[in-house]
Amino acid sequence: MAGDTATDRDRESLTAWLEGFSKEIQTLDYTSARARFVQDVTTFSTHKDIVSNLDEFEHDQWRHVWHTSTGFHWDTAKMRFGTSADRLMAWVAVPCASTGYHEDGTEFDRPGRGSLVLTRKSVDAPWQGVHVHVSLRHGVPAKSHGKPK
Repeated sequence: MAGDTATDRDRESLTAWLEGFSKEIQTLDYTSARARFVQDVTTFSTHKDIVSNLDEFEHDQWRHVWHTSTGFHWDTAKMRFGTSADRLMAWVAVPCASTGYHEDGTEFDRPGRGSLVLTRKSVDAPWQGVHVHVSLRHGVPAKSHGKPK
């Protein structure tokens, strides 16, 4: 369900943002991913209770996690979102999935979900993440060891 002020253009732009971020995660493109977030992004991390800047987010989360799984994507067909009255802030709740790898190299599904808060300077400007939290579903192994070479 979209918020009362959200438009189809908002859905399209949020979907594009999520799809672009997915590609950056899949290709380990940290530089492009950083451009999607404000410098003082606040998030939670597997390795730290609260992360409050982009450098920490990349170092303490992305570089520890992204390379250990494959095929990360957001299920934007199931995305829920809303916008502020001026459409300059949005919240997103969206399932995600990837393939993880046990220590012996066997694959397992890594279903999860994310919640994000994004802002933009105008309705035509790109979204930037100010908060994101991604977690695995209950019972999914927390550690993935990376695809065997």
